[in-house]
Amino acid sequence: MEIILWLVLGAVAGFLAVLVMYRTIPNTVLQWIGAIGVGLIGGWIGGWVTGVVGLEAVNWLGSLILAFVAAV
Repeated sequence: MEIILWLVLGAVAGFLAVLVMYRTIPNTVLQWIGAIGVGLIGGWIGGWVTGVVGLEAVNWLGSLILAFVAAV
């Protein structure tokens, strides 16, 4: 169940990051896949960095914000 939540949060974070950075909604399937990939990679990097620093996101909102910031 955690993996599904992680994928959904990564997809949302990637979509929001693309929306903020490019000020447009993805039009094609490839753009959607790229947005989801950016969110997943951002979530992974953000989780790794906060783990190294000694912080952690305690709920889904914190995880979403962390993945969004790392994706941007």
